[in-house]
Amino acid sequence: MNQDYNSNGHKWLRAGFALTALLILMISVSFTSSRKLNDELWKQLGISRQEGESKIRNSFLGSYLDHYGAKGALKLAAGSRAQVSRELLQHAKSYLNGADFRTWYENERKQAMPAAPAKPVRSKEDIRKEKIEEMKKGIASSEELIKKMPEMEKDMKPTLEMFRKMLKDYEDPKSETIENYYQAELQQYEYQMASHKEDLVKWEQNFPKDSRLLIARQLKKYLEIAATVDFNAKLEPRYGKMKFVNPAFEGKGSDWKMIYRAGTEVYNVTKPFAEQWLKELQ
Repeated sequence: MNQDYNSNGHKWLRAGFALTALLILMISVSFTSSRKLNDELWKQLGISRQEGESKIRNSFLGSYLDHYGAKGALKLAAGSRAQVSRELLQHAKSYLNGADFRTWYENERKQAMPAAPAKPVRSKEDIRKEKIEEMKKGIASSEELIKKMPEMEKDMKPTLEMFRKMLKDYEDPKSETIENYYQAELQQYEYQMASHKEDLVKWEQNFPKDSRLLIARQLKKYLEIAATVDFNAKLEPRYGKMKFVNPAFEGKGSDWKMIYRAGTEVYNVTKPFAEQWLKELQ
């Protein structure tokens, strides 16, 4: 069996929140519920039901665990962890069939949807008009400077001639320069649209239309990681903290380690629950 993971003996939730430490933390899945849990349970966790549900909701889509303030979770007796997990798993699952969750998820999904880039509104003639205006202003400014400072005429002459040449080019209906400006804007839009399509693919993956697909994916992730956890892994004190004797275990990710910290008591409840839940979603 695994030992306490830190020097204070707070193995189960040393770095996490007590709401089904395995399922909700490890697979980054968490849910709110319209069904009231026993008020005494929330008191054990050291937070209100509203605070707990807010933390669960934040963890669900935020890819991080919002556990701040759940100090009571550290005090849960070993014998109560399985029951707490069982109740909270049922609590989470029941919400998935309710309108509140669907409304919340659909709103989150909508807000996360990438905005499409604005289409170019400028025609070639719009661009031509802008460039002609720029050149006329440049010529006028240069001529005004020469009037004020005649000694600058020699130095300014090449610039003034260049401006007049560019103006003539812009005024030409067949100007290649104007065509290039126009094509550049079109290419920029096409590039933005290509990026937008890629963003939409990622959005669909992260926020599938059917939230059950996301839940199923996260359940699979949990089961895959949990299957590799060695609950008999040994720990040893090192620099004031408990570290795995096996360096391969010390290099495992936070998900793996959190399942280890939760221990077999919680795992033996969560694993069959997650498996059955996954079957129902398929």
